[in-house]
Amino acid sequence: MPTDLVLVLAIPMVIIHAATSLISLRYITVPRFIGLPIAVYESVYYVILLTYLLLNHYGIVLLVMTTLFLLIHVGGVYLYVNGTLTYLSHKRNGLRYYGYYEIAELIFIVITMSMLIY
Repeated sequence: MPTDLVLVLAIPMVIIHAATSLISLRYITVPRFIGLPIAVYESVYYVILLTYLLLNHYGIVLLVMTTLFLLIHVGGVYLYVNGTLTYLSHKRNGLRYYGYYEIAELIFIVITMSMLIY
């Protein structure tokens, strides 16, 4: 699997997480019809990233963090499908914490991509 593919697929991830963190910190939610496809894309991205990292023998910390994000996003798809995220998104503090989580994930993506470039 080429590094370029992983890097190109990361571009939407950066955009998604920057936008989602900003709107979440403003207590705005992503509509389900947009959020569900995004959650699926993110899950697929983390499968591809994890496969790449495994094939290229990256360190255990990076593998564990990528696996954690993969599990979170697969869980997010499930929560979108069964409607649980709609309930959770009505909680103001939850949206703020979600915005912080999105910033942390954005930092992870940027650091990971910089590791793949250098």
